[in-house]
Amino acid sequence: MTAANWAATDGIGHIETHGAAPIPENERHGRPSELALIFFGSQMNYASLLVGAMPIAMGLSVLGAFSAILVGTVLGACAVGGMAMMGQKTGANSVMTSMAFFGARGRYVGSVIIQMIDLGYFAMGLWVGAPQFLKILNIMMHVPETPGWMVFSILTCGILVVVVALLGHATIVFYEKLVSFSGIAIIALILVCVIMHPTGHFDPAGVHKTANPAALWVLSASYFLANAISYAPFAGDYTRYMPASTPSFKLFMWTAFGMIAGCMLALSSGMVIGLRVTDPFDVTQQMVGSLPSILILPVTIIAVAANTCNGAMVVYNGVLNLNAILHKWRRVNVAYLFGTLGIALGYVGLVIMKMSDSIMALCSIVTMLVTPWITINIIGYFHARGWFDVPAIRSPGPVSGRSYWYVNGYNLPAVFAWVLGILFGIPFSNNSIFVGYFSKFTNNIDISFIVSALSGGIIYLFSSIFIKRNSIVKITDKNQTNGASFS
Repeated sequence: MTAANWAATDGIGHIETHGAAPIPENERHGRPSELALIFFGSQMNYASLLVGAMPIAMGLSVLGAFSAILVGTVLGACAVGGMAMMGQKTGANSVMTSMAFFGARGRYVGSVIIQMIDLGYFAMGLWVGAPQFLKILNIMMHVPETPGWMVFSILTCGILVVVVALLGHATIVFYEKLVSFSGIAIIALILVCVIMHPTGHFDPAGVHKTANPAALWVLSASYFLANAISYAPFAGDYTRYMPASTPSFKLFMWTAFGMIAGCMLALSSGMVIGLRVTDPFDVTQQMVGSLPSILILPVTIIAVAANTCNGAMVVYNGVLNLNAILHKWRRVNVAYLFGTLGIALGYVGLVIMKMSDSIMALCSIVTMLVTPWITINIIGYFHARGWFDVPAIRSPGPVSGRSYWYVNGYNLPAVFAWVLGILFGIPFSNNSIFVGYFSKFTNNIDISFIVSALSGGIIYLFSSIFIKRNSIVKITDKNQTNGASFS
């Protein structure tokens, strides 16, 4: 493939032409090492600093907070790495690849729940980025921080995110590389300024005073586990551009390394900042206040750029997943629809209803829905020993004896395992929308997504082993044309 043709299909600054369908082998130009920078750069933003300060705000010691960050991040990064292992086998993103385990129609399970989480995170990204953008306008042009200008900021930030997502894979990969290096510099700068000019020292007395340190540690570790695992559905967006011969182990290692390094740097920095401010529940304004006035504008600009990049990852994933449902639409048109929905949600939530707490709770619930789906995909991959024969599914011809695919509409054992996993997790929920009965036995700590992931995975594993082999079948000439396709 010539450089000109490559640029036309997936070049930096060019609109990517591929949608949810598998990427042809001759157009796969990705390298495993790119995954490290992609997932490292995804953590270089204010949101990571805020999350990193949470265990300090809740009263954990430095050692307790750091160990919670480490344990939660490593476990979550393994899930992200696990989802990265299969993209090069199919040339498709994670939702399309889930056909192998949930069925040709069962893939809509992943599409729907990931649509919900992508829209929620897109809206939350606007709630973080729009005030920062308005701050830039205030510094540069003395624009007042009024509701009208906030609406303008939401629209501007939302459009910037959608444009980057619309350009697609190559642009996002390049953008994440830039954010990786600039983010390190900005976080280091903020960290030095906060240490040298603290705004105060937080007194945790009275915060979660009824909870013991062990319970607080579990709560904190679950936050960091959820933070990392929320990136798992994104992995296939980038590994689908890896050549089919790329070893799965390399994809796992580079992805997990990038996630762990990025999370540990950003979250640990947030933890340190939390020790040097008066209110670590809201570190953003205080850490910016520690900066010399000459640095406020450049730091804020780079922070907005980082949030835009992170938002573009979310929107790109949401567009591909929606394209898997609206498969007759072009990806460009799907991007317009998804962007409009996300910006509208951001406006309604931030300006009209001020529902940020409710959206956080909604994302907690959706995380409970998506974690058993992730677990089932990873278990299914290892049960298949990594074999996917996509050409055999998409076109007539000889079929490999080692092909592995569920070719009918729904793989009921996988769907039932997912549903049962959710039912087991719901009683352990604890958020502003719903409090489950069993959460009182976990010190009111929401571990619903952990319970749902473990129970759904175990049920699927045993059903795959003991239930009749029609749960996952080998493709034969007879069933090859039964409708299992990517369209």
